[in-house]
Amino acid sequence: MDCELILQIFTGGFSGDTVSYEAVEKKLLSVLPDLPVRKVIMGWAPDVIRSHRSVYEKTAAFLAKRNIEFFLWFPVFSETGVARDQSPLVDLYGRRLENSRDQAGEDFAFCCPNDPRNIENIFDIFEREFSSIPFTGIFLDKIRYPSFAQGHGQRGVFSCFCPRCQAKYERENFDPRQLQKALSRPVSSPFGITAYRGSGVYTFEDPAVSEFFSLKAAFIFQSMQQICQYFREKGFKIGFDVFAPFLSPFVGQDLASLSRLCDFMKPMMYRITQAPAGLPFELEALLAETDGEYAIKKQIFYELLGLDPHKNMFDLAFTVKETSGFISSSACPVYPGVEINRKKNMAEVYPDYIEETLRAYTAAGINNFVLSWDLLSAPEENLDRICELVGNRGTIG
Repeated sequence: MDCELILQIFTGGFSGDTVSYEAVEKKLLSVLPDLPVRKVIMGWAPDVIRSHRSVYEKTAAFLAKRNIEFFLWFPVFSETGVARDQSPLVDLYGRRLENSRDQAGEDFAFCCPNDPRNIENIFDIFEREFSSIPFTGIFLDKIRYPSFAQGHGQRGVFSCFCPRCQAKYERENFDPRQLQKALSRPVSSPFGITAYRGSGVYTFEDPAVSEFFSLKAAFIFQSMQQICQYFREKGFKIGFDVFAPFLSPFVGQDLASLSRLCDFMKPMMYRITQAPAGLPFELEALLAETDGEYAIKKQIFYELLGLDPHKNMFDLAFTVKETSGFISSSACPVYPGVEINRKKNMAEVYPDYIEETLRAYTAAGINNFVLSWDLLSAPEENLDRICELVGNRGTIG
């Protein structure tokens, strides 16, 4: 089978200790002889052992000998507040959003993507912590606003309205008061959605809601143009971590537009993850923030999306269809992210789940994947099954 894999390794957040090089090397040696790996993504904890060669430097040398590209995993509009002061988001009613932290070693306090100071923070952190390491490229994560699952509900999604953002909305002739009115009216479906046309494209009853989401996506795109230019000038290849298409509009991601800025994109198609970006987790958070009785609004939204409400796990057929549509509309290669790590009460991933997922993708002609989101937390039985399926003597494809 003509397959290409990308491995992803999480070393910890900006405030955490990085992992040892020995742990990284051991895990890589256990799979590289058997899998068609072309890239490794790793980040983003700064190296804390200054007197020794960095885990990143050693990994870079290890991968260079094997002609494997090495990407720094780097968060953009979240996490940076741990290392630098950042201006916070402001909701539709002028209130600052409080910090929202996750138990998985990541900080989900988002900052305003329109503030130049927040963008300069990204460059400053990179220069201080990572600029001396010979990365092939950079893999940019958190290129968005908060989702419904970040602990702020609608307040996080319907942001930012700080003075700088207010001025940008005014230049676009957008009146936030119209959005307030739209959100206060009774609607027949979540947020007044009337149709889902695939590839992250919704229609809404009220044009103010539609315009707001379009402007959010435009603002993210504009900031990402500046950020990508900075890394392009360093000769870096660029990858993006993005939400699944049906979730992307709510966080300000126009996937088709963003695909023009990077070399590859990884939609997080996490069907089993009960944490941010996990499809069941994010969908439940979205439904919790809509008006009306839960069973009714769930039925309505599932019908709009074409989801099967009777699945015990997030609908695999829908996930494959979403990914196929994304690939068709993208200007760059797309590698769906598939969980391989196992984290108690968060990502209970076992070999059968991986096999079911990969077989469904390959049956649809999708053969390139990011094995997500942490190789170091993947049990051997999960890795063995992957090698059996898509390794040098794989059984699918």
